[in-house]
Amino acid sequence: MSDSSQPPVFLSETSHAVPVPRVVQQAYFWVVSALGGLATIALLVFAVATQSSADAERIAETKGRSSVNALVGALAVTHGRPGNL
Repeated sequence: MSDSSQPPVFLSETSHAVPVPRVVQQAYFWVVSALGGLATIALLVFAVATQSSADAERIAETKGRSSVNALVGALAVTHGRPGNL
């Protein structure tokens, strides 16, 4: 009679699996999710801070010009960025 069981994937693999409590699995997913969320927030804050600095310099340069020139300049800068139409 032939053996119909699946062969082990690794040579050291055994048929006994170590049970991991469900609480540990959920805690692991919460920690990974929290770290990913914190990294996302940090990158978002960094992106806004660097862009705000450039915008603040541009606004400071517009003082002394007429409002029409400032409006046209702001529209040109906004529509010159990728993805802004």
